[in-house]
Amino acid sequence: MREQLQFVVENSDYVKINNTKLEHFIDELENPNYQHWYKSIDLNLNEKEKIILAFIIESINFCFWQKPKFQIEYKGNHLKGSEALFYAIIKEVESNKDFLNINILQQLTKENFKKIFYSPNSEISLFDLRYKLFKDTVNIIYKKGQNFFVELFNKKTDMDLLNYIVSEFKYFDDSSVYKGKKIKFYKRATLLVNDLYYMSATIHNNLKNVDNLMGCADYGIPRTLRTYGVLEYNGELSYIVDNEIELNHDSNMEIEIRANMLYVLELIKEKLNNKGIKINSVELDNIIWQMGTKRNHQNPYHHTITIFY
Repeated sequence: MREQLQFVVENSDYVKINNTKLEHFIDELENPNYQHWYKSIDLNLNEKEKIILAFIIESINFCFWQKPKFQIEYKGNHLKGSEALFYAIIKEVESNKDFLNINILQQLTKENFKKIFYSPNSEISLFDLRYKLFKDTVNIIYKKGQNFFVELFNKKTDMDLLNYIVSEFKYFDDSSVYKGKKIKFYKRATLLVNDLYYMSATIHNNLKNVDNLMGCADYGIPRTLRTYGVLEYNGELSYIVDNEIELNHDSNMEIEIRANMLYVLELIKEKLNNKGIKINSVELDNIIWQMGTKRNHQNPYHHTITIFY
């Protein structure tokens, strides 16, 4: 996958990497302190329920930039966007002990699904599309029966598991064609493999690590990298992004933003490893994402309607 990213970087018309700013950015990185989100949640679930939870969440975890942002209250915290989606589902799991039963999920109506995301202040965007992908995910798991878990538990590397998810659940196949070359991003599939690694003891033991995964190409990380001057957009792309004009999915502009962002993460990871700081791409992605949430003044992010991030 790195070769594909390098092809985009070397042929980009709209985006370039500022290597001087990259060195300065690395100096500002906080000490890596990664913790997977599930460790902060107190749920009494068995291993198969954890796996189903991960698949449900990542099947509908996309496109949260539209305004007004989806938001909920959870235990006194005001949550927005993807975090609100996560905890809306967590709230349902906490209140309904049978929710993660695949037979119950398979019969869940659109009306009852919508109740999970009820908020007096906002509505979740692209609801019909999220429900469709939720149903597709549940139906595939339901039809496979116990073979589903056998297949998952037979995967021995992170890349084997990633490729299984992309091939069996087609809407995780996040790839684009750029100047005649296929570019694989697999953002949500990457998140799902990482979830499964931390949430399933069997998968964790089988995979041993998730060090071969790339970062997660979305809109938040490129914004932060651009704010720090690491990514530079040309005049045409800057105008589109800064004026919040929608950028088409699979356009060269969008592909260049995502590919250059991932390539930067790989460069940073290498430089940190050379300094004796061992970190994988998903952990690094999370650290930079956290940096972005703490920065008050940032450039706008690019706006693309997509199911892939």
